[in-house]
Amino acid sequence: MELSICTDVGRVRTLNEDSYLAIPPWCEPALSAGVALFAVADGMGGHAGGEIASALAINTLKRWLGNYRGEPLAGELFEAAFGEASVAVFAYAKAHPELSGMGTTLTAMLVKGAQALIGHVGDSRAYLLRRGVFTQVTHDHTLVAEQVRAGRLKPEEAHTHPARHILSRAMGVREFITIDTHLLDLQQGDVILLCTDGVTGMVSDQRLAEALAQPAFRKVGRAIVGEANQAGGTDNSTVIAVLFDEIPVTVPGRFSFQRLKQWFTYWGCAGAS
Repeated sequence: MELSICTDVGRVRTLNEDSYLAIPPWCEPALSAGVALFAVADGMGGHAGGEIASALAINTLKRWLGNYRGEPLAGELFEAAFGEASVAVFAYAKAHPELSGMGTTLTAMLVKGAQALIGHVGDSRAYLLRRGVFTQVTHDHTLVAEQVRAGRLKPEEAHTHPARHILSRAMGVREFITIDTHLLDLQQGDVILLCTDGVTGMVSDQRLAEALAQPAFRKVGRAIVGEANQAGGTDNSTVIAVLFDEIPVTVPGRFSFQRLKQWFTYWGCAGAS
């Protein structure tokens, strides 16, 4: 497993309201063997509300992971986790009226052995690159994206639509949230990309796929965020890219921690220009 991470404030904004989480399999000894969790969140709201909202969602998700004991991956797991996170954001906003209306996207991936569970709310995205085919796993929860899926708007019109960033679903805006989940059976060579809309608003799917396919995988995150900034950097950008260069074989009661640790390489960046 190789991992590349980068987050950056961009060229226009002064505050990075994105948050992310990356917990590889050996970082939490209390976890069931072979479990990893990755997530990105893009906050929204004035008076630093977005920064607080995304951090609350990520921190709640991390605490939830501490109670995970290796149950089979299923959508219900993330329904509970995302539910706790949404309640946390909603309650904080209620206790701080000046932050009313704050919320956040949340896109997360829980990995156990040869499976990955994707949970999603908002317009951050999860992509899968498999054998040269690049697929968007998640569906954007925006008013414009819903119009496209309903056939009332063409995809090419959506890209420049003035309302394309208006969310139809977000964490913490309401106390209870409905989430999308996707269960993937991983294959050797798969790459999963989690990213916020500061990336996808600036970098095409084709360019994302090309970046993920480069041999120096540790530099993928920096390259993608750098391209988003070169295209204007109008928003914060966050990337988590995970390469499954080998798929672990889990034997009941056993898992090779040391070997998995050798597979994992981390590359992060504080910013990209």
